[in-house]
Amino acid sequence: MKKTFLFIALLFVTGLCLAQEELPELCADRPGVTWGAEVLPFHKVSWENGIGFERADEANSWTLNTMIVRYGIFENVELRVGTDFLLNEGQTFGVAPLTVGTKIKVFEGEGFLPSVGFLAQMASPHVGSAELLPSHLAPEMYLLFEHGWDNGLSLCYNAGLLWDGETATPTKALSIAVGYGITDAVGIYWDFFNYLHPEGNLYMTEIGTTWMVNRKLQLDLEAGFDLEHLNNFYTGCGVAWMIN
Repeated sequence: MKKTFLFIALLFVTGLCLAQEELPELCADRPGVTWGAEVLPFHKVSWENGIGFERADEANSWTLNTMIVRYGIFENVELRVGTDFLLNEGQTFGVAPLTVGTKIKVFEGEGFLPSVGFLAQMASPHVGSAELLPSHLAPEMYLLFEHGWDNGLSLCYNAGLLWDGETATPTKALSIAVGYGITDAVGIYWDFFNYLHPEGNLYMTEIGTTWMVNRKLQLDLEAGFDLEHLNNFYTGCGVAWMIN
């Protein structure tokens, strides 16, 4: 009887371990500005949010919660909904416009060819704090490229167009990020990005680290600054959780 019980228990533990191994690993879109091409698996839901502090032109502001919810609606397509909760130096609280979009994995990388994705999202002129809402719909579109190698090194780069909902001239966004997995759980990255607009360009860089607590939970820290105005900087931390 004891041997039978031990055999059943062993089968149960083995099955549980295999089930855990089969769980897909969360591929979070935070931290950083440069997105990878990976999307959430079909029917999986993730919740990603963080807090941050920013100093720009001697004015301080807090992001009390930057939030995005992602859902894998098809095998290579996810739906995304997000917003930010902001607090400026004058203690004025505001909710950023609601953003709805999709991310599509177009091509699985092979050899030297990168994985390719496409991200499109739209900020609403109707949902959010009145002082932060754009006058019109504000779309964004990005091409996403991602390389990954067995030595833990990764390279991502994006190119995009952003409309502010006020003018017809888009801002061009270019970014590149290099990541390295120190261990299976801990990684570091460097991110460089710039926004090119006729009224002025913005050049930023960022460093950060991530910790995969398990296959469904990631914690992160980040810090960045303006390359032209070194007194302008930001820092933050966050969490990404694959709920199911």
